[in-house]
Amino acid sequence: LSSSSAASDVYKRQVHAHPDDEASKGAATMAKYAVEGHHTCVVTCTGGERGDILNPHFDPSIAADGMSAVRKREMAGSIKALGADHVWLGYVDSGLPEGDPLPPLPEGCFALQDPEEAADSLIAVLREQKADVIVTYDENGGYPHPDHIMVHKITMIAWEKMGDPNYKPELGEAHEPKKLYYTHGFIRQRIEAFHEEFLAKGEPVSYTHLTLPTKRIV
Repeated sequence: LSSSSAASDVYKRQVHAHPDDEASKGAATMAKYAVEGHHTCVVTCTGGERGDILNPHFDPSIAADGMSAVRKREMAGSIKALGADHVWLGYVDSGLPEGDPLPPLPEGCFALQDPEEAADSLIAVLREQKADVIVTYDENGGYPHPDHIMVHKITMIAWEKMGDPNYKPELGEAHEPKKLYYTHGFIRQRIEAFHEEFLAKGEPVSYTHLTLPTKRIV
């Protein structure tokens, strides 16, 4: 994905599942494009309402008004740092089910929506914004979170249909995207860099059991 400032203006859109995904997956690329004057936007499919606070140093009073409010504040700060525009798609976080067997997903959550209908919501956004470059997750969601997998499904539908003038013109004027990329939080280059840094410092290494992706990563 060339980012030469001499190139024509690029309308780059990232499609993510939750607030914070935009900060850990492709953030540097997004910020670079924004600095170079290209049009950038993050589309967040859910509100991240079922996220957990894992940081033991987090001040509980900050979350006194609920997780949804926390995620909205985080999202606003992240978007400011990236220099991008932002669109909420408006679905409800599915949460990450745990247990054996896994419990059912919550009624009405994003991962239980009809993919075709959810894709229409995304198509309307991408058509309106004339998206040229779309970045999303691979078929495994980057990791097997049900919302990440759903993001892949609806983005691929949008990729196929948003440029078809015969497909639901009520969703906006058709626009043909030019490129589609997958992004991944656990990229080989990052893990290898961590591995080498730990070795250089003589610290224990815990990455040897991981199976790392080999496909091209944003």
